Amino acid sequence: MTGRQLTLTTIGLSIRDEMRVKSMLQLVEGKTAASWTYVDVAVADLAICEPDSVLARAVIRQATQRGRPRCVSLVRQGATPPADTESVYAPLRVSDFISMLDATLGAVDPSLTTQQLVAASHAEAVAQNEGFLFAHALRDIVGKNEQRAHLISHGPVFIYVQPAQATVLANLDLSPELIAGIAQAAGGLEVRELAPDEPLPAAGELRRHSLQYLLWNCGLLGTTTDLLPWLPRMARFRLQRWPDFGRLGHKTWQVRLTSILVNNAYTLQQMTNITAQPVANIRGFLNACALCGLLTHESLASDAGMDPTQARTPVANSTSRWSGILRSIRNALHLGDQ
Repeated sequence: MTGRQLTLTTIGLSIRDEMRVKSMLQLVEGKTAASWTYVDVAVADLAICEPDSVLARAVIRQATQRGRPRCVSLVRQGATPPADTESVYAPLRVSDFISMLDATLGAVDPSLTTQQLVAASHAEAVAQNEGFLFAHALRDIVGKNEQRAHLISHGPVFIYVQPAQATVLANLDLSPELIAGIAQAAGGLEVRELAPDEPLPAAGELRRHSLQYLLWNCGLLGTTTDLLPWLPRMARFRLQRWPDFGRLGHKTWQVRLTSILVNNAYTLQQMTNITAQPVANIRGFLNACALCGLLTHESLASDAGMDPTQARTPVANSTSRWSGILRSIRNALHLGDQ
């Protein structure tokens, strides 16, 4: 940390959102490039604003003239971000919160060195992995070109992932509940790439599952608190093909949703309305499809005034929704996920 003391306030947010901000400020203590204190006045270094609040709009206008506070709008799912402020999306995530705080420090203190900014961006990259360690590990293993086997261990569980054979071998039965427990763990996960000549335990000592089974249950049951960090929040999603429900298992609403998503793209909110399912269930389904390589998405950035039920051609993964100075440095140095 730089030793700088900065202040944060909220303007126009609901009590629930304000309490979330205050709680997250305590949660990230020691992880940001400056020390932050919450204040109940508009004279602050950073203000998180409700875009529809009359008071917030007045503060934003004053900030444009005075250069302080730095205003960031908290935008709801499906809402259009205001053009006159930077935006962060609800529900606010740890990685976005750290990015916002550290980018504010860079704005108010231009004397910061590149080393200090890189250190801050590295903390953000670490924070992005919070709650998704297992998903990140599986994504990295599957994405490696050499397709070598990897050993993932968590406590007494040992899982040998063999991308070339599309199989996993484990010393315990990988029930969906066990996979979810590993995916939801905050730490204790170890991943090691096996040497080409390193032998695996005897086949009789291990239990075999398909790699798709592991990926599917990791996403479906272990990541429902949020979308995977590399998926955009403001987007329409579409499926390239059907999941192998015959082997993976399914629920009626998942089949119905799949039949819709293979033909058109929809937002997270639209999917919850169509299926009458909790948003956590939809997140888990999308995460499972993403880990299995079935999901594409299209940005909503240029969809103002467009019928939300219309679908456009899916495009490749967009850049992160936070594009401040720390994000630019992180991308340039290849830190964290793109």
